Amino acid sequence: MKVSMVLALVSVFASAELFAHDRWQASHSCFKPIKPYEFQSQWEVDMFNNEVDMYRICIQQFVSEQEDAIRNHSRALDEAIDEWNDFVNYELNM
Repeated sequence: MKVSMVLALVSVFASAELFAHDRWQASHSCFKPIKPYEFQSQWEVDMFNNEVDMYRICIQQFVSEQEDAIRNHSRALDEAIDEWNDFVNYELNM
């Protein structure tokens, strides 16, 4: 019974791996500032620095959102594995 349980888990993970890759990949919608070849005024410098800050914040927010999604997916994965193990241990091995 242990061998079949291991084979079942391997097949579950193998099939999940085949379908786990999304057809699309999340990407940010942040706009990278374009640095002028030469600044003409302090105002242009300040505006560029402001755009750099906005770009950094946008990227940080995107990264944070993706890390939250990773945690949610990992939690769902762990719950599914626990559910399978409980099923095998308490219903199949009675």
